[in-house]
Amino acid sequence: MIKIITICDSYKHFWEAIKEYEKRLWKKVEIIKLKPSRKDSTEEIIREETGFVKNYLEKDNSYKIVLSINWKTFSTTSFLELIEKKEQTFPSILFIIWWPFWLNYKELKSHIDLEFSLSQMTFPHIEALLIILEQLYRVDTIRQGKSYHY
Repeated sequence: MIKIITICDSYKHFWEAIKEYEKRLWKKVEIIKLKPSRKDSTEEIIREETGFVKNYLEKDNSYKIVLSINWKTFSTTSFLELIEKKEQTFPSILFIIWWPFWLNYKELKSHIDLEFSLSQMTFPHIEALLIILEQLYRVDTIRQGKSYHY
């Protein structure tokens, strides 16, 4: 099982594509959508949203991967190898996608197993969700021996 945690109000700009990948990955992926903080200041938002994520991570026994820029990148085949290796040891893999105000990473670092980057470019967090879903679908089709470009 793959889980993806994100904080967002809506997927409206990417709704159809996200729903399509959820359908294709049928019950292999769970998206955990946390509501964003409604606090006034950036500092309060970071503190509250970090708390939301930290509470979730403390209870979860998945292999935890945080997505952000400037960290390790993977080819599709090495991403597949990582997924297969971690599935042998962990009940699930959890991807954590940063959001507009980021988080207090120092508070979360002890709960993170791997820091992972999609690219050196920065993407909107909902687009990052879509990219991860597409790569998970690509990994799934490769595992099934289906033809999919990689």
